[in-house]
Amino acid sequence: MGDSMKTWKMLILCIIIGLMAVPAASAEEAYAENSDTKVTLDSAGYDYVVSPSTENSSDTENSISLLRSTQYITQGQTITHNVNVGSGVNYLEVDLNWGDTSDSLTLTIYTPSGSKLGTYRDSSDGSTNGRIHLNIDPSQGYVQQGTWKFNVYGESVSGTEDYTFNVYQH
Repeated sequence: MGDSMKTWKMLILCIIIGLMAVPAASAEEAYAENSDTKVTLDSAGYDYVVSPSTENSSDTENSISLLRSTQYITQGQTITHNVNVGSGVNYLEVDLNWGDTSDSLTLTIYTPSGSKLGTYRDSSDGSTNGRIHLNIDPSQGYVQQGTWKFNVYGESVSGTEDYTFNVYQH
């Protein structure tokens, strides 16, 4: 009976050690990847929530456009848009629109401190419509001042695709 009890104790100890070795963040990471909003902490200590933008024309009418650009992109090409953000900005609204769901573009966003907020695709805003329309909200305070970098990449483009890119500060 003593050997049987020792075996059970060892088995239970092994199970406990095995459970402790499983990374605790895995559930949180899976949630962040599968959710419509994503919280990112940049290297300067700013914490951002990137979420699908809601269509609200009154917000856009009262905002200040930082950049309005029309470009052409090809397969494998990256076009960088640098946007200078001033002080007192509550959030940024980013709108990359190419309208052709047969082509695929991505948008990678970098803060002024150089931290990558993420790479976003057509479906990142909740719908697949040839558009990436996102809000970048600081979890507290204002959006970081300085030059924000937005890389548009032709992930899968047949021929040439035209697009419009707008950044609004609210």
